[in-house]
Amino acid sequence: MTKAEIERLQALLNKTGGLLELDGVMGPATRQAIRDAREMAGLAPGEEADDALLRWLDRLPDPCPALPTEGVCFIAREEAGSRDFYESQTAFPHWPGEFSGITIGVGYDLRFSADTFERDWGDKLGAREISALRQHLGAPGSAAAATDLSWIRVPWPTAWQVFVGHTLPQQIETTANTYDTLDRLPGLCRSVLVSLVFNRGPSVSDDPGSDRRAEMRRIRDLLAVGRTAEVADQILAMRRLWPNSRGLRERREREAELWREGLSRG
Repeated sequence: MTKAEIERLQALLNKTGGLLELDGVMGPATRQAIRDAREMAGLAPGEEADDALLRWLDRLPDPCPALPTEGVCFIAREEAGSRDFYESQTAFPHWPGEFSGITIGVGYDLRFSADTFERDWGDKLGAREISALRQHLGAPGSAAAATDLSWIRVPWPTAWQVFVGHTLPQQIETTANTYDTLDRLPGLCRSVLVSLVFNRGPSVSDDPGSDRRAEMRRIRDLLAVGRTAEVADQILAMRRLWPNSRGLRERREREAELWREGLSRG
C-alpha cells in the first residue's frame, strides 16, 4: 500500500477506536487496529486490509455526528493515551491526580459520575466490578484506592463503546451549554473545546479569591465576538495553572495546535 492508502486506512480504522496517528506507516499500532477491526467485522483473523475489510470500514458510520473522527480520537488519546498505553496503564482503574476521582475507561471519572454510572456501565462490567467501583462514586481519588482496584480491567472495546455512546455526547452537551457558539466552529475547534471541558469542567466562574477559570471565561467572550484566532493563546495561557504537571501543560499545547489547525482548514 502507498503512504496515502495507509493514511486513508488509518482514518477508517479510527472509526473503530484505533486511535491512530495518520502517519502513513504500517506499524504495530495500525496492524493491531486491523486485527481488531477484522474481529469486529466478523472476518477471518489477520493483519490484511483486504477489500472485504475496506468495504466494511467504508460502510461504518462515524462514531460521533457532532465531531470529526479525527477530533474524537484526539480527545480519546488525551484521556486514555495510545492503545499500547491503555493496555498497560489506563485499562485499569487509575487516579490521574489533581482533583480527579478514580477513573476508568476513556477518562470516565467516578467522582463526577454518580448519577450516570449505573446507566453507563451496569451492563458492561461484572457484578463484582460494579460493586467495587460503586464505592468510589462521588469521592476524591487516591493512589491507594487505585491500587485496591487494580484487579479490574476494562477491555478496550468496552471503554470505546461507553466513550462514544455515553461520555462524549454528554461532554458535547455540557460544552454547548457553556459555549453557545460551539456548533458554528470548525469541527476540530469544536473538538478542542470539548477536550478542554472534559478535562477542566464547564465552569467559567472563579471561586472567591481565585482566577483559575479566567482563560475559560475569556474564551467564551472571544467566541461571542468572533475573535477565534485569539483562543489558542488563551489555551496556552492556562499552562500557568499546572507548574508541576508537565502532562497537563503539554495537553494544552496540543489543544492549541489543533485549534490553529482547525481554523486553517476552515
